[in-house]
Formats: sequence, structure tokens, C-alpha cells
Amino acid sequence: MARILLIAPYPGLKELFIEITQETGKKVEIEIGELTKGLAIAREREKEGWDAIISHGTTARLLQQHCHIPVVEVRSSGYDMLRTLMLLKGFPGKIGVVGSHGFIQGAETVGTLLDMDLSFFLTEKEEDNETVLQQAAVQGVQTIISEVISQVDAANYGLHTFSVVPGREAVIEAINEAERISTYTAREKATHFLYENIFRGYEDGIVAIDAKINKMIANKKAEVLLGIEAELNSENTGEATTLCFQFEDIVIQGQLSTEEICNISGKEILVKKRVIIDKDEVVGAFAILKEIDELKRTESRLRRIVYGPKRAQTRFTDLIATTEEMKSQIETARLFSKYETPVLIYGEPGVGKQSLAEAIHNDSPRRDRPFLILDCGTLCDSDLQTDLFGEDGAELFNTARGGTIYLSSIEKLSPDVQDKLIHLLQEAKKKQAGNPELSPFFPRIIASNSRELQFEIKRGRFRKELYRMLSGGTLRIPSLRERKADIPELVRWFIASFNMREGKQIVGVRPEVMAQLTEAPWPENVRQLKSTVEKLCQAGRGMFIEAAEAEDILRELFTVPEPSLEVEEETSGQTSAKPEISRKPSSNREHTESNAFGIQIENKTLEELEAEIIMRVLEEEHNNQSQAAKRLGINRTTLWRKINKA
Repeated sequence: MARILLIAPYPGLKELFIEITQETGKKVEIEIGELTKGLAIAREREKEGWDAIISHGTTARLLQQHCHIPVVEVRSSGYDMLRTLMLLKGFPGKIGVVGSHGFIQGAETVGTLLDMDLSFFLTEKEEDNETVLQQAAVQGVQTIISEVISQVDAANYGLHTFSVVPGREAVIEAINEAERISTYTAREKATHFLYENIFRGYEDGIVAIDAKINKMIANKKAEVLLGIEAELNSENTGEATTLCFQFEDIVIQGQLSTEEICNISGKEILVKKRVIIDKDEVVGAFAILKEIDELKRTESRLRRIVYGPKRAQTRFTDLIATTEEMKSQIETARLFSKYETPVLIYGEPGVGKQSLAEAIHNDSPRRDRPFLILDCGTLCDSDLQTDLFGEDGAELFNTARGGTIYLSSIEKLSPDVQDKLIHLLQEAKKKQAGNPELSPFFPRIIASNSRELQFEIKRGRFRKELYRMLSGGTLRIPSLRERKADIPELVRWFIASFNMREGKQIVGVRPEVMAQLTEAPWPENVRQLKSTVEKLCQAGRGMFIEAAEAEDILRELFTVPEPSLEVEEETSGQTSAKPEISRKPSSNREHTESNAFGIQIENKTLEELEAEIIMRVLEEEHNNQSQAAKRLGINRTTLWRKINKA
């Protein structure tokens, strides 16, 4: 039987292959990896004797250039193009199609039938892609359909990318072609079985022995740990076998695994022994050797950093905004991203505060540095102190060197942790003042909270000084109830994401379904909308999500009471906390008072906001223009010009 490996650039293609192989009985092993990640997987696994590799789009073309075994591309059919264009039909922006002559011809034919206005950009070679993207951006294209342009490349020009997701017909044809090719390329490569299944991917020490206990092999790490290189690789393994943890126990007695801690040459080593089984027969055993000291160091690192460092995924081009208020917040966030001041983001749970923080990081000069997340609402006080300060008093700051730290649910910090964080920030500022060259190495702080921190300051639960340090710029993301005009576009992109992940070809929801989605109260905001759309996609059986399919799911939306519009009140010394929704923050008395602490954005142009940021930083730096320019991430000449303009 042919050995075929699928390297799927996205999860949806994997799911479609699983569905078809289960129906047809064909055997295909599946990995997920896009572009260079997919190439790394292919290079690693092509040593295993695969007859053919199947992939799709730009990943397939990359594999064809660099792999030594045949690569079959899943080519989208006319039906796939039809489904993609139907999904985009009604999109208010300009749509471009990028690809080869044949790809464009197919899109033009289907687009004409659907009465869609499309722009076409021909690219036959990979080196032409950048020029084509520049042309598309200049011509005002907002979304492109392509199989040769990656999402990352398109995002660099502010463009969204829609891939033509291949359907069943294209997948079946690709498998058939791979089987035809493998007929001529299949060959025996089982001689590397033992090495490939034991040594591949391990950084720990590994020792292996055959079932007859006649031959033993070890990797370099094991030889160093055991200090018996010559004996381990010799044919006479009697004494070495005894030293190497009595392999006879698991080989002869047939135990599947054992685990113990041994003292070897003065070091404590965790030894995990496992049997190797081939066709229900024990053919040998191996041991993985882990240094206890290294395990302790790893555990410590994992405890100190909950979710990071990680790569921030969201960019400003990924954020959906058709309402003026949301557009204003995003534009202001773009402005904040150009400077080094801390940012405080307000918004109800589920509105996308972390996504906005990631977009600010990705649009800033720190984009290539770590983005660390610390959820202050999920950790106990001792864990928060460990993660923030560690043994040296600045653990998180050192890990995020030059990057961004995102602190969510900031009000959950205890007074003790707040005091220590204030001290840490003050010390960092002193070091920056003493040595301006160090400024780029200190992390930027972005904090978020679901309600205004002034409430907590008044009750003595949040330090006013910490608030002042964190609120260099303030953003307020409106709830989904306040931006219902965005719901149709959000639904569209959530469907597209689901199609890519699950391999479906849904093109939209029926008008009556969209009407109910728009009317729903959405107490959990965009997060709840995304979850609901995914449920609808799972329930859908055709190209459109029908009202009958959505009935039960939509009914649940209207059984949850809409959050109260009342704010917190104090009655007879008792605090009654109720969900707060400020539809017009500028008219809220508590909101107005916050002007004493941070920069507010209501009723201001971007130029006015920029001028206020500059003056705020100048004041904090005692009018030292050199130091202010360092903090703002601009040169002194630019700062001088902006001061005069202001």
C-alpha cells in the first residue's frame, strides 16, 4: 500500500481528508504545518520513506521546490471557487483575485455569473507576488482571493486573504494522483525503524537494547550522563546492561513501562523505561534519562510564566469595525502603538481586549520581541508574586525584555502585589532616566479591566499611583450591543475561519437567522457571538445555515437576561455590584473624573491625542526632550517638529 503523507496548511483540510479517507478506506497520514513549518515537517519526515506528499496552495509550491520526493498539490475546482465567491458576495469592500492565468480565468467566469465586481492580478512567479500586492493595495483592494499569497504577506499590505478551500472532488483527485505516483516511487526503508522511532526529536539521554539483550545503543546525551561511551556501543553489553537499570525486567517479563529515580555518577536521574513493540511482538526496550535538576528548572520556568512568552496573533487588519465608535478606538490604538507609553483598555468580558493589545504590540517597534500575558484574575496571590517578581524581583520584566506585558483583570491584584509592582515600575523609570540607552530593553505595559478603576480607587482597593502609571493612554471597547452594525461582518469572518478549520463550505446564514443574531442581547459579547456562529456552522448541513437548523441555538440567546444598565451603588455602607454598561462614557461622572489620571480620547482628533501624549511625556521627563524622544520611540528632530506644530 502506498505511503502518503498529507501536510495540511490549515486544520480544515485535515478534517476533510479524515472524512474522505474514512469513507474510502484509503490510508493517508496527516500533519499540520503552513509554509516553513510545513517544510520543516516534510524535511524531517521524508527520511521515513514516504512515497508521496500531498499539500495545498503556497505550502505545496514551497514543498515542491525543496523536497526530494514527489509533492501533489490539491488543486481547487470550479465548485470551490463558486463557494468562495458566494461567501464573499455582498462584501462592501473591493475584492481582488491573485493567481495564475487559469486561476483568474475560473474566478472571472464564476464572478460574471454571480454579477460580482472583481479586480484581477496575474502572478506566474513567486517573486512577482510583492509587486502584485502593492498594486492591489494602491487600487484600494481590501480582500484578496488567492492560492499563492500567504495571509502574513497580505497582512503586511493591510489586506485580508481568502483562500479557495478545496472540496471533496479536489481531495479525492489528489489522493488518486498520489497513489498513481507512489506506484513508481515506493521502496523498502524499514532498516531505519529503530533509529527513527527512538532517537528522533529527543534532547534527553536515550539508551536502547534489543529483545535478546545482545546489542545496546545510546545517544550522545546518554553517553555523557552515564560516562561509559565505549561500553555502551560495544557488542559486549553484559556489565552495561546491569548498569543501565536492568532492562531484563521489562524485556523478558513483558512490562510495558517502568519509572524510577537513580543516582548515577552523583547525579539524580529520572529513568523512564519503555518496551518497543512491532506487530504485537516485543523487539526491544529503551530508556529516557532526564536530569532531576533540569526538571526542576523547567517546572520553575513554567510556574513563573502562565501563558507566555508567546507570539501575538492579532493585527489591526484582523479587527472588524464598521461603527464609528469602534473605528475611532482602533485608530486611536494605532496611534498609541507608535509610542512607548503604557495603555489601559476597558471593556466588558468578551469584547476583545486581548486582541486589541496584541494588535498594538504587532504594530509597534516591539513586534519581534516577546508578548507575555498574565491573567491577574485566575491566579492566587502567591502565584502572582512568583510570576511577576520571581527570585530576582523582576522575573516577568526580564523575560519580556524589550517586548510587551499584557496584564488582564488588573483590579484583581492584591494591595501587596500592587505596592510591589509600583516599586518595580518606579525602579525601572529611575534606571531609564539614568541610562536612556536602556529604554528599548524595558517592556511596555498594557493592562485591561472590565470596569473603570476609579470605582476601586474610591474604595481603597486599587492604588491611585499604580493607576497613574498604567493609564498613559486609555481605550474603551464598546460592547457588542453598542456595535450591532458590526455583527454581519463578524459573522462572515467567523464562518470563513470555521470553514478553514473544519473543511466546510458554508457561504452564509439566511436573512431571518441574521436578523435574530442582530437582535440578541449578547451579554458575553464577541466571544459569545463567535461561539454561537461555530455552533450554527456545526449544525448546518448545506451552503447556507437555515432557520430550522438554527432554531434551538438562537432560542438560547434570548433566554439569558440582558445585563443591567445600572452602575454600582453604595447603600447603607453595603456595596451592591451590578454589571455596568456605559453607552455614552463621556457623559458618565466617574468617567469624567478619570481625566486627572490618564489620557482620554472622547471628542478629540488623532492630532490632539498625539499632542497630549507628547506633552504628558515631556512633563514626566521634566521637559528633557532627549529622554522624552527615547520614551516615545522617535528621534529628537521629529519630537521638536511635533512640539512646534502643537
